[in-house]
Amino acid sequence: MLCLVWAIAIIICVVLMRCEGSIAYLGIAALTVALLLTVALWLKFKRDQELALRGDEVIVYDYSVFGRTAVLAVTGTALLLGLFFVFKFHLTEYRAAPRLPPWKSDL
Repeated sequence: MLCLVWAIAIIICVVLMRCEGSIAYLGIAALTVALLLTVALWLKFKRDQELALRGDEVIVYDYSVFGRTAVLAVTGTALLLGLFFVFKFHLTEYRAAPRLPPWKSDL
């Protein structure tokens, strides 16, 4: 599900970065929403319940550590790709300089 959210966010970012005006910043907003959704869902996942043995000893089994690490790796890669596209399409966009009027001197 998160891969789909990130794919849509990156596509929206790439498409909107080609637009002119303030609508181009909605691409960055799409990446931000995807990031916040990912963090919210990631923090919502709870670790497996603690299993207590007889006595004072407590053993914690964490079977979802690999899943959380994979989600973090995929979303981190998607974030870096999104920031790359922001840099590539928005910050390096060609802008022609306006023609300056001829220099007038009173000498």
